[in-house]
Amino acid sequence: MTNDSVTNDRVANDRVTNDSRTPPVAVPRSSSVPVAVSALGAAATLATWAVQPYLPGGRDYITSLGIVPGWAPCAAGLLGLGATLAISRGVGRRRPVVAVGWLASVLLLWAAVGVVFDGFRAFFWATGIPAGDFAQVDWPGFLTRAAAFVATVALARTVLAYQRVTGTGCDRCGRTPDAEAWQAAWPAYAACVLACVYPAVKFSWWLGGEFGRPADFNETGAPVMSALLLAGSVLLALALVRPWGRRLPRRVPLLAGWSLASLHILQGLIPVFAGVNRLFGGPELPFGSEDDNFLVITTVYGSWSLFGLSLAAAALSYGHRTRKECAQCGH
Repeated sequence: MTNDSVTNDRVANDRVTNDSRTPPVAVPRSSSVPVAVSALGAAATLATWAVQPYLPGGRDYITSLGIVPGWAPCAAGLLGLGATLAISRGVGRRRPVVAVGWLASVLLLWAAVGVVFDGFRAFFWATGIPAGDFAQVDWPGFLTRAAAFVATVALARTVLAYQRVTGTGCDRCGRTPDAEAWQAAWPAYAACVLACVYPAVKFSWWLGGEFGRPADFNETGAPVMSALLLAGSVLLALALVRPWGRRLPRRVPLLAGWSLASLHILQGLIPVFAGVNRLFGGPELPFGSEDDNFLVITTVYGSWSLFGLSLAAAALSYGHRTRKECAQCGH
Protein backbone atom coordinates (compact mmCIF):
# COMPACT_ATOMS: atom_id res chain seq x y z
CA MET A 1 0.00 0.00 0.00
CA THR A 2 1.45 3.38 -0.99
CA ASN A 3 1.79 6.40 1.24
CA ASP A 4 -0.79 8.23 -0.87
CA SER A 5 -3.38 5.53 -0.34
CA VAL A 6 -2.75 5.48 3.41
CA THR A 7 -3.15 9.26 3.51
CA ASN A 8 -6.39 9.08 1.54
CA ASP A 9 -7.75 6.42 3.88
CA ARG A 10 -6.94 8.59 6.89
CA VAL A 11 -8.62 11.60 5.31
CA ALA A 12 -11.71 9.53 4.52
CA ASN A 13 -11.83 8.18 8.08
CA ASP A 14 -11.46 11.69 9.50
CA ARG A 15 -14.31 12.88 7.26
CA VAL A 16 -16.61 10.10 8.46
CA THR A 17 -15.72 10.88 12.08
CA ASN A 18 -16.36 14.57 11.63
CA ASP A 19 -19.62 13.96 9.79
CA SER A 20 -20.86 11.78 12.66
CA ARG A 21 -20.18 14.59 15.11
CA THR A 22 -21.34 17.59 13.14
CA PRO A 23 -24.55 17.64 11.05
CA PRO A 24 -24.75 19.21 7.59
CA VAL A 25 -24.73 22.98 7.56
CA ALA A 26 -28.34 23.78 6.79
CA VAL A 27 -31.73 22.60 5.70
CA PRO A 28 -32.64 22.64 1.99
CA ARG A 29 -33.13 25.98 0.29
CA SER A 30 -36.81 25.16 -0.16
CA SER A 31 -37.13 25.16 3.65
CA SER A 32 -35.74 28.67 4.13
CA VAL A 33 -39.23 30.13 4.53
CA PRO A 34 -40.28 27.77 7.38
CA VAL A 35 -36.93 28.45 9.10
CA ALA A 36 -37.49 32.21 8.94
CA VAL A 37 -41.13 31.90 10.01
CA SER A 38 -40.27 29.62 12.94
CA ALA A 39 -37.62 32.08 14.14
CA LEU A 40 -39.98 35.06 13.78
CA GLY A 41 -42.85 33.13 15.36
CA ALA A 42 -40.78 32.07 18.37
CA ALA A 43 -39.48 35.63 18.81
CA ALA A 44 -43.02 37.01 18.47
CA THR A 45 -44.26 34.53 21.09
CA LEU A 46 -41.60 35.78 23.49
CA ALA A 47 -42.26 39.44 22.73
CA THR A 48 -46.05 39.28 23.00
CA TRP A 49 -45.81 37.20 26.19
CA ALA A 50 -43.50 39.83 27.72
CA VAL A 51 -45.74 42.81 26.90
CA GLN A 52 -49.07 41.02 27.34
CA PRO A 53 -49.66 42.26 30.92
CA TYR A 54 -49.21 45.85 29.79
CA LEU A 55 -51.58 45.76 26.79
CA PRO A 56 -55.21 46.86 27.07
CA GLY A 57 -58.13 44.54 26.53
CA GLY A 58 -56.78 41.53 28.38
CA ARG A 59 -59.39 38.94 29.43
CA ASP A 60 -57.91 35.79 30.94
CA TYR A 61 -60.11 32.84 30.02
CA ILE A 62 -57.30 30.33 29.41
CA THR A 63 -54.53 30.57 32.02
CA SER A 64 -57.00 31.02 34.89
CA LEU A 65 -58.54 27.65 34.02
CA GLY A 66 -55.22 25.89 34.57
CA ILE A 67 -54.80 24.85 30.95
CA VAL A 68 -51.61 26.75 30.07
CA PRO A 69 -49.03 27.66 32.73
CA GLY A 70 -47.73 31.21 32.68
CA TRP A 71 -44.17 30.08 31.90
CA ALA A 72 -45.09 28.02 28.81
CA PRO A 73 -44.90 30.80 26.16
CA CYS A 74 -41.53 32.00 27.50
CA ALA A 75 -39.98 28.51 27.58
CA ALA A 76 -41.47 27.67 24.18
CA GLY A 77 -40.16 30.85 22.58
CA LEU A 78 -36.64 30.42 23.97
CA LEU A 79 -36.38 26.76 22.99
CA GLY A 80 -37.91 27.48 19.58
CA LEU A 81 -35.37 30.21 18.89
CA GLY A 82 -32.51 28.00 20.05
CA ALA A 83 -33.60 25.06 17.92
CA THR A 84 -34.12 27.23 14.85
CA LEU A 85 -30.71 28.87 15.18
CA ALA A 86 -29.00 25.51 15.68
CA ILE A 87 -30.69 24.06 12.61
CA SER A 88 -30.11 27.08 10.36
CA ARG A 89 -26.45 27.34 11.32
CA GLY A 90 -25.78 23.61 11.38
CA VAL A 91 -24.35 23.53 14.90
CA GLY A 92 -24.74 20.83 17.53
CA ARG A 93 -25.23 17.11 17.26
CA ARG A 94 -28.20 15.73 15.42
CA ARG A 95 -30.08 13.94 18.18
CA PRO A 96 -30.02 16.75 20.75
CA VAL A 97 -31.00 19.31 18.10
CA VAL A 98 -33.92 17.15 16.94
CA ALA A 99 -35.00 16.48 20.54
CA VAL A 100 -34.94 20.18 21.44
CA GLY A 101 -36.75 21.04 18.21
CA TRP A 102 -39.64 18.67 18.90
CA LEU A 103 -39.79 19.64 22.58
CA ALA A 104 -40.03 23.29 21.53
CA SER A 105 -42.79 22.38 19.05
CA VAL A 106 -44.82 20.68 21.79
CA LEU A 107 -44.35 23.64 24.16
CA LEU A 108 -45.35 26.08 21.42
CA LEU A 109 -48.43 23.97 20.75
CA TRP A 110 -49.22 24.09 24.47
CA ALA A 111 -48.80 27.87 24.47
CA ALA A 112 -51.18 28.10 21.49
CA VAL A 113 -54.05 26.33 23.28
CA GLY A 114 -57.14 28.49 23.10
CA VAL A 115 -56.38 30.16 19.77
CA VAL A 116 -59.41 28.43 18.23
CA PHE A 117 -61.65 29.87 20.94
CA ASP A 118 -60.05 33.25 20.26
CA GLY A 119 -60.96 32.94 16.60
CA PHE A 120 -64.60 32.14 17.34
CA ARG A 121 -64.80 34.94 19.89
CA ALA A 122 -63.32 37.37 17.37
CA PHE A 123 -65.90 36.22 14.81
CA PHE A 124 -68.82 36.96 17.14
CA TRP A 125 -67.21 40.25 18.21
CA ALA A 126 -66.78 41.37 14.59
CA THR A 127 -70.21 40.26 13.33
CA GLY A 128 -72.19 41.41 16.34
CA ILE A 129 -74.03 38.10 16.57
CA PRO A 130 -75.33 37.78 20.15
CA ALA A 131 -73.02 35.42 22.05
CA GLY A 132 -72.78 36.93 25.53
CA ASP A 133 -69.33 36.63 27.10
CA PHE A 134 -68.20 34.53 24.14
CA ALA A 135 -68.07 37.72 22.07
CA GLN A 136 -65.36 39.14 24.35
CA VAL A 137 -61.81 38.60 23.11
CA ASP A 138 -58.55 38.47 25.05
CA TRP A 139 -56.63 40.40 22.39
CA PRO A 140 -53.19 40.37 24.09
CA GLY A 141 -53.50 36.64 24.76
CA PHE A 142 -54.79 36.12 21.22
CA LEU A 143 -51.58 37.65 19.84
CA THR A 144 -49.39 35.34 21.92
CA ARG A 145 -51.38 32.23 21.05
CA ALA A 146 -51.52 33.08 17.34
CA ALA A 147 -47.75 33.62 17.23
CA ALA A 148 -47.18 30.35 19.08
CA PHE A 149 -49.43 28.43 16.68
CA VAL A 150 -47.66 29.80 13.59
CA ALA A 151 -44.30 29.02 15.19
CA THR A 152 -45.46 25.46 15.99
CA VAL A 153 -46.27 24.66 12.36
CA ALA A 154 -43.15 26.36 10.98
CA LEU A 155 -40.79 24.76 13.51
CA ALA A 156 -42.25 21.29 12.92
CA ARG A 157 -41.60 21.69 9.19
CA THR A 158 -38.10 22.97 9.92
CA VAL A 159 -37.25 19.99 12.14
CA LEU A 160 -38.62 17.54 9.55
CA ALA A 161 -36.49 19.16 6.84
CA TYR A 162 -33.46 19.01 9.13
CA GLN A 163 -34.08 15.31 9.75
CA ARG A 164 -34.19 14.71 6.01
CA VAL A 165 -30.89 16.50 5.43
CA THR A 166 -29.11 14.71 8.25
CA GLY A 167 -30.76 11.33 7.64
CA THR A 168 -30.08 8.55 5.16
CA GLY A 169 -32.86 9.42 2.71
CA CYS A 170 -33.07 11.95 -0.08
CA ASP A 171 -32.29 15.50 1.05
CA ARG A 172 -35.20 16.84 -1.00
CA CYS A 173 -38.02 14.39 -0.24
CA GLY A 174 -36.64 12.22 2.56
CA ARG A 175 -37.47 8.97 0.75
CA THR A 176 -35.22 5.93 0.64
CA PRO A 177 -35.14 3.59 -2.38
CA ASP A 178 -36.55 0.59 -0.46
CA ALA A 179 -39.22 2.51 1.50
CA GLU A 180 -42.88 2.05 0.62
CA ALA A 181 -45.25 5.02 0.85
CA TRP A 182 -47.94 4.54 3.49
CA GLN A 183 -51.39 4.51 1.95
CA ALA A 184 -54.70 3.70 3.64
CA ALA A 185 -58.34 4.62 3.17
CA TRP A 186 -59.71 3.86 6.63
CA PRO A 187 -58.49 7.09 8.35
CA ALA A 188 -60.70 9.18 6.05
CA TYR A 189 -63.79 7.08 6.81
CA ALA A 190 -62.95 7.13 10.53
CA ALA A 191 -62.78 10.93 10.30
CA CYS A 192 -66.27 10.96 8.75
CA VAL A 193 -67.67 9.03 11.71
CA LEU A 194 -65.82 11.07 14.35
CA ALA A 195 -66.96 14.34 12.75
CA CYS A 196 -70.54 13.41 13.70
CA VAL A 197 -69.97 13.20 17.47
CA TYR A 198 -70.05 16.87 18.44
CA PRO A 199 -72.92 17.85 16.09
CA ALA A 200 -74.89 14.86 17.40
CA VAL A 201 -74.45 16.14 20.97
CA LYS A 202 -75.58 19.65 19.96
CA PHE A 203 -78.63 18.32 18.10
CA SER A 204 -79.47 16.17 21.12
CA TRP A 205 -79.46 19.23 23.38
CA TRP A 206 -81.55 21.17 20.86
CA LEU A 207 -84.13 18.38 20.86
CA GLY A 208 -84.26 18.35 24.66
CA GLY A 209 -81.76 15.60 25.45
CA GLU A 210 -80.17 15.70 28.90
CA PHE A 211 -76.89 13.89 28.16
CA GLY A 212 -74.20 16.21 29.50
CA ARG A 213 -76.40 19.23 28.87
CA PRO A 214 -75.07 22.33 30.70
CA ALA A 215 -77.44 23.96 33.11
CA ASP A 216 -76.99 27.33 31.38
CA PHE A 217 -77.58 25.97 27.86
CA ASN A 218 -80.14 28.35 26.35
CA GLU A 219 -79.75 27.99 22.59
CA THR A 220 -83.22 27.91 21.05
CA GLY A 221 -82.39 27.72 17.35
CA ALA A 222 -81.21 24.72 15.41
CA PRO A 223 -77.42 24.19 15.52
CA VAL A 224 -76.94 25.28 11.92
CA MET A 225 -73.26 26.08 12.36
CA SER A 226 -72.58 22.60 13.73
CA ALA A 227 -74.41 21.08 10.77
CA LEU A 228 -72.36 23.12 8.31
CA LEU A 229 -69.11 22.18 10.04
CA LEU A 230 -70.16 18.53 9.95
CA ALA A 231 -70.93 18.66 6.23
CA GLY A 232 -67.66 20.43 5.45
CA SER A 233 -65.60 18.01 7.54
CA VAL A 234 -67.17 14.95 5.94
CA LEU A 235 -66.75 16.34 2.41
CA LEU A 236 -63.09 17.15 3.11
CA ALA A 237 -62.41 13.68 4.52
CA LEU A 238 -64.05 12.05 1.49
CA ALA A 239 -62.10 14.31 -0.89
CA LEU A 240 -58.90 12.83 0.56
CA VAL A 241 -59.90 9.27 -0.29
CA ARG A 242 -62.50 9.26 -3.10
CA PRO A 243 -61.56 9.49 -6.81
CA TRP A 244 -63.37 12.81 -7.31
CA GLY A 245 -61.01 14.39 -4.80
CA ARG A 246 -58.14 13.83 -7.23
CA ARG A 247 -59.73 16.29 -9.63
CA LEU A 248 -59.11 19.14 -7.22
CA PRO A 249 -55.80 21.02 -7.20
CA ARG A 250 -53.54 18.89 -4.99
CA ARG A 251 -52.72 21.69 -2.55
CA VAL A 252 -56.35 22.46 -1.77
CA PRO A 253 -57.26 19.17 0.02
CA LEU A 254 -53.82 18.97 1.60
CA LEU A 255 -53.89 22.50 2.99
CA ALA A 256 -57.48 22.20 4.18
CA GLY A 257 -56.88 18.74 5.63
CA TRP A 258 -53.75 19.62 7.59
CA SER A 259 -55.20 22.93 8.78
CA LEU A 260 -58.45 21.44 10.06
CA ALA A 261 -56.60 18.49 11.59
CA SER A 262 -54.21 20.81 13.44
CA LEU A 263 -57.03 22.91 14.88
CA HIS A 264 -59.00 19.88 16.07
CA ILE A 265 -55.95 18.23 17.61
CA LEU A 266 -55.16 21.49 19.37
CA GLN A 267 -58.70 21.72 20.75
CA GLY A 268 -58.88 18.05 21.66
CA LEU A 269 -55.68 18.24 23.69
CA ILE A 270 -57.06 20.91 26.05
CA PRO A 271 -58.03 18.41 28.81
CA VAL A 272 -54.67 16.64 28.37
CA PHE A 273 -52.70 19.87 28.71
CA ALA A 274 -54.82 20.85 31.72
CA GLY A 275 -54.02 17.52 33.35
CA VAL A 276 -50.29 17.89 32.68
CA ASN A 277 -50.35 21.40 34.13
CA ARG A 278 -52.04 20.02 37.24
CA LEU A 279 -49.23 17.47 37.62
CA PHE A 280 -46.73 20.35 37.53
CA GLY A 281 -48.51 22.02 40.44
CA GLY A 282 -51.10 24.00 38.51
CA PRO A 283 -54.60 24.83 39.76
CA GLU A 284 -57.39 22.34 40.14
CA LEU A 285 -58.92 21.12 36.89
CA PRO A 286 -62.05 22.97 35.73
CA PHE A 287 -63.73 19.57 35.55
CA GLY A 288 -63.38 16.31 37.43
CA SER A 289 -64.60 12.72 37.25
CA GLU A 290 -67.46 13.59 39.61
CA ASP A 291 -68.54 16.61 37.59
CA ASP A 292 -71.84 16.32 35.74
CA ASN A 293 -70.15 17.49 32.53
CA PHE A 294 -67.18 15.12 32.76
CA LEU A 295 -68.58 12.51 30.38
CA VAL A 296 -69.64 14.94 27.68
CA ILE A 297 -66.34 16.87 28.01
CA THR A 298 -64.27 13.73 27.48
CA THR A 299 -66.59 12.63 24.66
CA VAL A 300 -66.49 15.93 22.79
CA TYR A 301 -62.82 16.75 23.27
CA GLY A 302 -61.83 13.13 22.69
CA SER A 303 -63.76 13.06 19.43
CA TRP A 304 -62.07 16.30 18.33
CA SER A 305 -58.58 14.95 18.95
CA LEU A 306 -59.34 11.59 17.30
CA PHE A 307 -60.96 13.35 14.35
CA GLY A 308 -57.88 15.55 13.97
CA LEU A 309 -55.54 12.54 14.10
CA SER A 310 -57.66 10.60 11.60
CA LEU A 311 -57.85 13.57 9.23
CA ALA A 312 -54.08 14.09 9.51
CA ALA A 313 -53.50 10.43 8.64
CA ALA A 314 -55.89 10.75 5.69
CA ALA A 315 -54.05 13.86 4.47
CA LEU A 316 -50.71 12.05 4.81
CA SER A 317 -52.01 9.09 2.81
CA TYR A 318 -53.47 11.43 0.17
CA GLY A 319 -50.14 13.20 -0.10
CA HIS A 320 -48.33 9.91 -0.64
CA ARG A 321 -50.79 8.77 -3.31
CA THR A 322 -50.69 12.01 -5.28
CA ARG A 323 -47.07 13.07 -4.96
CA LYS A 324 -44.88 13.40 -8.02
CA GLU A 325 -41.60 11.69 -8.65
CA CYS A 326 -38.74 13.44 -6.86
CA ALA A 327 -36.53 15.37 -9.28
CA GLN A 328 -33.45 14.63 -7.18
CA CYS A 329 -33.66 10.91 -6.38
CA GLY A 330 -36.29 9.72 -8.88
CA HIS A 331 -38.50 8.04 -6.26
